[in-house]
This record gives sequence, C-alpha cells and structure tokens, in this order.
Amino acid sequence: MYSMKVFSSGSCRLVTTINHGWDKITPIHSMFYNFNGINFLGKLHNTKQHIQFLKFIKDEITIPDNILPQFLTSYNEHTCGTHCEPIILLPCKKENIKKQIDDCEWYIFEICSLKLYNNSGFEVQHELTNQIQETLQSEQELWDDLHIIRSMLPNKKILFQCHFRPNIIYNDESKRIVKREIIYNILEQFCRQNEKTYLYDPSILLQSNHSLFDNDTHFIQNGHFESFTYMYNNYLTKI
Repeated sequence: MYSMKVFSSGSCRLVTTINHGWDKITPIHSMFYNFNGINFLGKLHNTKQHIQFLKFIKDEITIPDNILPQFLTSYNEHTCGTHCEPIILLPCKKENIKKQIDDCEWYIFEICSLKLYNNSGFEVQHELTNQIQETLQSEQELWDDLHIIRSMLPNKKILFQCHFRPNIIYNDESKRIVKREIIYNILEQFCRQNEKTYLYDPSILLQSNHSLFDNDTHFIQNGHFESFTYMYNNYLTKI
C-alpha cells in the first residue's frame, strides 16, 4: 500500500507529532519520545541548523566527530543515555534517511528560535555543549535562510511550523512574545510569496483546546496526535 514519505526537522513539537502518523504516512525522520526513534537523529530549532542538517544528510558537508555530539542529540551519549540506539547504528540511520529524502512529498521544518549557536563554524545546540558562540539572528538573515531552504528543495512542498503563540492561544495580546511574532510574520510573508510553501501555526489548534498542551511549550500526548491530524487534513492531503 502506498504511503507518502514525509521529512521533518524540528523540536519534539514536530518530530514527535509526525511520528504519530505512521498509519498514514512514512516519516523518514521522527521521534517516538525522549530522543528515541528508529530514524531519529536530532532535535533542531532554527533555520541554520536545518540547513546544516540537510547538507549533512545529503553528504554535502562533513561534520567533525567532536562537533556531531554538540549538534545532533542521538550522537550525544551523555544526553541520550539509554534512550538512544547504540551510536554504531547511527551511520546506518543517516544513510537510510539519505536514500529516501529526495522521494518525500512534504518537507516540514519547525522554526521556533532566532538564537544561533556556533562552534568552530558549525551550528550546535546550547544544551549539548558550553563551547558556543551565541548570536541573535536578524530578520534579514531569517528571510535569507528561508530562501536557502526553499532553493535546496526545488519544486517540493514545504511546510513551516512556528512556535506556540500565547497571544493567539489565549486571545490576549498582553501575552505576546516578540521573537515568536517576528518569526511568524516573516514566515507568513515568505509563504505568501513562494509557491508550494506553507505555514502551520499550532496556536490555532491550541486556541480551541487548551488541554492539548502543558500551558507552556510542549504538547501532551493527545496534543501530538491532534496536531498530526490537523496537519494531515489541512496540508498533507489537501494541498
């Protein structure tokens, strides 16, 4: 039976959500829970991390052995502990994603942060290392990076997911988080101007049902299921 292949790159809000769709799609990068997944390599949050991840999967760049554990969660034994599969299996997991990535119908990226973390010219994650240079991404840099992602996947359908927006969820502008609104506004404008490029704001889903998340930054289990159902019905099978 045919099953559309979907590539996702983001935090648990996305990669765990996509994992809830195994009965409808074939997710080629997703996470069961707590860094566990047969095809999971890492949680990512900003455009530069997504770009580096795509290049890494496609073997367009080589990431040094000392940087990989600072970039992709599954390569970090200290963070994963017993949750992850043995590191010796990771090259096989990467190769499996590489073989399928060009066959995907949808590519979903969660853009939830403007904070950039760099070590020796490579993107890393702050929770995986203290050897970082931290900067704040400008609006122009975000815009330019979206164009890079778009150009790396020509003629493919891309869905960008933004962070939870409490001002929308609670219909209260006093709860506005400026950086999340900057990301949303740029994504919205970019998607309007580029074909086959769409924006999913999970805040719309949460606005109608606050019980789907922890009232902070994470979906609860049923929230992941409802978020996948929303994406599947409104984007993956509708467009």
